[in-house]
Amino acid sequence: MRIRDRRLLPRCELPVSAYCLGLLALEDFATEMGQPQMTEHSHRFRVETPMFPLGSVLFPGAILPLNVFEDRYRSLAQRCVGNEELFGVVLIEKGHEVGGGDVRSSVGCLARIFEHREFADGRWALLVRGETKIEVDEWLPDDPYPVAITSDFPDDGNDGSIEQGMEVLKRLADLIEKAKSAGYEMPTIDPEAFAVGADAEALGYRIAQLTPSGPFDRQKILTRRSCAERLSCVEELIIGLEEVLDATRGNK
Repeated sequence: MRIRDRRLLPRCELPVSAYCLGLLALEDFATEMGQPQMTEHSHRFRVETPMFPLGSVLFPGAILPLNVFEDRYRSLAQRCVGNEELFGVVLIEKGHEVGGGDVRSSVGCLARIFEHREFADGRWALLVRGETKIEVDEWLPDDPYPVAITSDFPDDGNDGSIEQGMEVLKRLADLIEKAKSAGYEMPTIDPEAFAVGADAEALGYRIAQLTPSGPFDRQKILTRRSCAERLSCVEELIIGLEEVLDATRGNK
């Protein structure tokens, strides 16, 4: 049995002692029945997760198109579509997407398929959305695609704010306008419209997705354990891009 919905049950008003005893009982039951277990720390569920290592980083809330042509990942697509199951995406730090033998990051993101198409030749076209962050605790033998024991990778605290996010977003919008005036093709951003419906966490990931950066910079953002840290990391990238752009314009 595999857990498809990784969300914890709603909190109930119990004394701390009763709550802890309940967690211990649930863990004992899970161990006895061979079900996914909660980790010793933070009471995080550990589950067997189909994995799709990629040369790019998936953020929570981001949309990612995938063209699936390898036989092993066709099997993954068939399983996840058939069971309405999520899979994990992690960055390939060294190696290639095709053929295996790669070195993978330990922190990634769950992906949910919301559009799919299977072609006559067996290929799949997928559109996936990033859900929650995960950490790889153990890699298992391929089946035939990569499989891992994963657990949630929650933030240490929600210390970010919409105000901080808007400051970073406006700085990014200014950078984009400068880049466009220098001849670069960039999308126009309306900060107020861009932030509609987003809390601080979601806004931070939206900004990170839009900021021009490489996969290792994006992985650095993904591994940060708070919204404020992620926004600070993105702002550092923007400052670096500003300096590069100013230097480029100064040399013309």
